Parts: sequence; structure tokens; C-alpha cells
Amino acid sequence: MGLGKRLVRRVGCGCLGILSLVVLILLVTPLGHTVLTLYRRGYLDAYVNPDEERKYQAGEVENLKALYTAMNLYHESEGQYPYANGWMDAIKSRTSTSDLAKGEAEKKFISPALAGKPGQFGYAMNDKASGKYKGDLKTLKEPLLFVSSDTSRNAHGDPKKLTPNPPRPGGNVGIAVDGTIVKL
Repeated sequence: MGLGKRLVRRVGCGCLGILSLVVLILLVTPLGHTVLTLYRRGYLDAYVNPDEERKYQAGEVENLKALYTAMNLYHESEGQYPYANGWMDAIKSRTSTSDLAKGEAEKKFISPALAGKPGQFGYAMNDKASGKYKGDLKTLKEPLLFVSSDTSRNAHGDPKKLTPNPPRPGGNVGIAVDGTIVKL
């Protein structure tokens, strides 16, 4: 047997020996058990391959749908919609998702027509739903959230009285209690 073949055989046996030792350590030692547990739960993968956080970009309808989802999460856990005078504050924790960069969820509360204007939001909650259970409302077609001429945080009131004039780009829209997009 030539020198080259013997060298390849020794290196191959050495690699196989190291691999066997690593497998044995993973199977037998407490450190190995911990590493395998972390791998199975996905922690090592999350560390080695972190998810990229995304920036939030959406239009009026997408924002209303995101806020609607947060309102329904609140409704499911609390048994009623939040009180209108603090609705944004009440659902804030329910707008975040794990793939959004820090602070991006707050953009869901801001109408794209008002982006870049500090302290202006552009959405309001219908007072008819304030603190109510869905089943207590007369109709599920009633707007729950809508674009509003009142641009303050936690704006609320009657959609007919707070409709922006002139209309927002894309029209004045809202989202009904049943989740359908409605024109105001």
C-alpha cells in the first residue's frame, strides 16, 4: 500500500473516531443532553439562523385589518371590546408579531396619509362598540374602526360625523364588526 493511501486511511479513521466521540458525548453526557434539547426545541437553529425582522408597510385597508385582528383578540380575552376612550392603548400589545422589527407595530395605528406627522393617527373606534360584546350590537355591519378626521390617539365617535372631508386617498373606509371593509 502506498504512502498516499495509508495517509487517506488514517485521516478517514481519525475523522470517524472524532465523529464517534462527538456522538457519544451528545448521547451520554449532561452537556450533550442539553445541546440536543436546545436543538430539538429550535433554540440553536434560531441562534444560528436568526429570522430577519421586517419593516411594516401597509395601506388603509391592511392597517384596518391588522387593528381589527387586535380588537378581536382583545374581545376574545376580555369578553368585550375595549372602551373607546382608550382603545389604541388597550390593543397595543396585540398588534406586535415576532417578525416585525421593534417599533414597527405602532405603524398599524397610523394612516398612510398621515405618515410622518407626529402625534397624528387617523383611525377611530365607533362609540357604539365601546365596552360591548359583539352580540350586543344591533348589526354586525356597523363600522367598528374607520378612517377619521379626528387624528388624535384613541379617537372615537360616530363614523358619520368623523368622516374626513376631503376623503383620504383610496376613499374613506372602515371595517365592520363582522370584518368586512365598508365605504363611509
